[in-house]
Amino acid sequence: MESGWPPLQEPESKRIWGAVVAGVAADLGAHAADLAVRVADLMRAELPEFISDAEAYDQQVASAEASLRAISAQLERGGDPRAVILPAATVAVATTGVHRLVALTPMLRSYRLGHQVVWQWLLARISERTPEPIVLARAADLLSAWLFAFVDTSSSLAEQLYETERDEWMRSAMAARVEAVEAILSGRECDTRRASTRLGYELGRHHVGVVAWMESAPEGSDPQPALNRLLQQLGQLVGADAVLVCPRGAKSSVAWISRARAFGDGDLGKIAIAVEAITHEFAPLLAVGTPGRGLTGFRASQTQAGHARRVATLIGAATGSVTRYDEVAVVAMATVDPEQARAHVVGVLGGLAADDEATYRVAETLAIYLEENHSRNRAAARLHIHANTVAYRVRQAESILGHAIGGGDLDLRVALALLPALRRLPSS
Repeated sequence: MESGWPPLQEPESKRIWGAVVAGVAADLGAHAADLAVRVADLMRAELPEFISDAEAYDQQVASAEASLRAISAQLERGGDPRAVILPAATVAVATTGVHRLVALTPMLRSYRLGHQVVWQWLLARISERTPEPIVLARAADLLSAWLFAFVDTSSSLAEQLYETERDEWMRSAMAARVEAVEAILSGRECDTRRASTRLGYELGRHHVGVVAWMESAPEGSDPQPALNRLLQQLGQLVGADAVLVCPRGAKSSVAWISRARAFGDGDLGKIAIAVEAITHEFAPLLAVGTPGRGLTGFRASQTQAGHARRVATLIGAATGSVTRYDEVAVVAMATVDPEQARAHVVGVLGGLAADDEATYRVAETLAIYLEENHSRNRAAARLHIHANTVAYRVRQAESILGHAIGGGDLDLRVALALLPALRRLPSS
């Protein structure tokens, strides 16, 4: 018996292997079918997410039997346990598991369960064949080491196969999803039924478009799983029937949260409140469109979310914050043309648009004073300052503007709303 496995190069180990293990190996091949059923039964009991139906069970029986026959052949000739070629039936289990969205963890645990059954069976057989304790101990050590090496190599190969298949399958599925989404957003796809089929997502419902992104992430990390979990959690929070997520780069994703009944303002408020609690482990930003229904609403809400993200970037929104389109619509519309926006702000505000913190505080106070219908007390409460400070800053603003604040202040309100974005607006 020639073997490339180092422990069997030693003469005494080689002799014990030939006298004890090789004979048991032949028995293993003869009982492979029965043992495969025992392995599959244990997996079905311990890993219901892995063996979820009759087809998965039959597939696992076939995989286990093929592996057992391979083990039997290798053991009988004293072959190197690291020289593993996964049987076709085992490859089928891994690839099908990817398509059934089975996680990698239960698949790897299935190897440990199979190892448990096979080791117990082999140990019982060599114990029956070997009356001498010293020989039995050596045979058990050799067989245990061999089986561990075989299972370790097999599970590593299966893990590589699973990850490769998952990456290829996800790329393929995601590419099709992205293409379908782009067709809808660009207006090339206008058939609701056909688009729903392509996406695997019902477009006849009510939708809220969302953009989630990170400004930065640790080098070498993949933020997409965290963004996906966040978006799924937000969907659960508002009782969504479905959440559709599309990655849009290494650190951003677009998504739609949908349900059969209409969304209210309170639902959008829940999203904003929940983000900070959900995302304590990382620091994303969210932009949210207004709810819409059907294919048109699907398109419009995501377009609005994109504009809300643009505004969030312009105003330097804090990480962990949510920017709602309905709260920044004026800024979003007015900053589509940066030159016009800048000209309006400077033309209306004059010196109040100066790029220093003291002047900016005066302008910010004036904006909130106008939002609160000229109420010093309500503005003070929002700013957490004294009402007299509000009055003082309003007088400062009037002095800089060169006129009193009156009732016809639409242009002024728009200019003040645009001011936070002014510093990041591109200039000629």
